[in-house]
Amino acid sequence: MRAIYYASKYYSSVDVLEDWLTRFSRMNTVAIESCCAEVGMTASEVSVLGMLSRAGSPLSPTRLQVLVIQSPGGLTKTLRRLEDAGFVRRLPDAVDRRALLVELTAAGRKASTRAAALVRSHYTQILAGVTERQRDVLTDLVRRLIDELEATSGQRTTVTRPVR
Repeated sequence: MRAIYYASKYYSSVDVLEDWLTRFSRMNTVAIESCCAEVGMTASEVSVLGMLSRAGSPLSPTRLQVLVIQSPGGLTKTLRRLEDAGFVRRLPDAVDRRALLVELTAAGRKASTRAAALVRSHYTQILAGVTERQRDVLTDLVRRLIDELEATSGQRTTVTRPVR
């Protein structure tokens, strides 16, 4: 294991990564919330709109909850705000009449596109000094970390898998 000089001492790479990943997560969350506030939404609202946009078809609230990693109560409040704003609508599931699906409206798609452009700009800025090869390596490493988190938590949230 490699020792890294950090904060006036030598630490194992695991100790340093623990600190850096936590710091990155917190700093990134603040930056993303700021981007979302520019379009009058929260990061949770933008996340739901983006997920619905990427899915391309209505999703159940249960599936949305897993994909956006939000509590059932939190998602209910988020969906209510998005519905009140005219960005989503709930409709009956044709397969299970007892269930509801959440669908993106045209206004929601437009809002999602605006917010996604701001978020993309944020990531473009922080990745500006990273080469394409380094981005490929970073993508692979982050994918592995997500896979490990999903495996240890028992939750599969990955969007590249079927989303209904």
